[in-house]
Amino acid sequence: MGGSSPPTPARSSTSSTPPPASSSRCRPSPPSSRKEDQPPQPYAVDRLRRVLYLKVVLSCDPSRGDCILMMIHNPYRQLSFARVGSNKWHWITTSFWESQYSDCIYHDGAFYAMNLLGGIHRYTIEGSCATRDIIFKDTLPYMAYNMYIARTSSGDFLQMWRITTDSSKDSLETHTTDLEIFKVDLDKQQTVDIDTLNGDSLFIGHNYSCCISTKDYPGLQPNHVYFTDDDEYSLMDEQDFRRDVGIYSFENKSATEVVTPEPWLSRPIPIWITPRFTKVNK
Repeated sequence: MGGSSPPTPARSSTSSTPPPASSSRCRPSPPSSRKEDQPPQPYAVDRLRRVLYLKVVLSCDPSRGDCILMMIHNPYRQLSFARVGSNKWHWITTSFWESQYSDCIYHDGAFYAMNLLGGIHRYTIEGSCATRDIIFKDTLPYMAYNMYIARTSSGDFLQMWRITTDSSKDSLETHTTDLEIFKVDLDKQQTVDIDTLNGDSLFIGHNYSCCISTKDYPGLQPNHVYFTDDDEYSLMDEQDFRRDVGIYSFENKSATEVVTPEPWLSRPIPIWITPRFTKVNK
């Protein structure tokens, strides 16, 4: 996709009623010093890709054909999609407050994207058209950047918050100290605080956020979250430093670091991969 053309606006339709005027999406977030809030600045192409691209989610194994890629990208964490083999991205245009997304997954023929206010939008792709349904309203009074969406092995939607701290005032190193997890009740339009994954393991980071049943994969630890460093600034900065990689236990409410001794493994950003063992010997 490296030689593809810039995103073009995709035709978008919405079949839901916008949240009421009192929704938190209508209130500006507090002033911040985040890089995306600063005036535009020039970037060389090799650096621009680290600033522009945040996460890509696939609809299926590309070898199956008709695979769609959904990308969360800057500015302002918007969405664009493309098909494998195409040379064109389609930019999904929505309002500023609704288009800043933190994570996205694919399920049953549609993409489910969660914005920074906790709202979940379902996107169905047909040709160059993206149809949006708001299936879960915004629930947060402020924008939260370390949020994830996943589905459990039993089919429930989860919303996760990742709490991190900086190792020092001037350092970009972060440490995951806590994780909060909520079950999304689509009928009541609310979240329910839970403290177990019911035997699943959860994988989060720059990769696809997913729950895996430990009954099917007993080598994984139940009710644990495997996380990698996905701090947005770690994509942009040239400095090589420790990556926030580890395993969080809901039982002990603590994280265990998994840090490689090889400094060259700090770049590119580490991600979890799902190998297809059926193709190893082919």
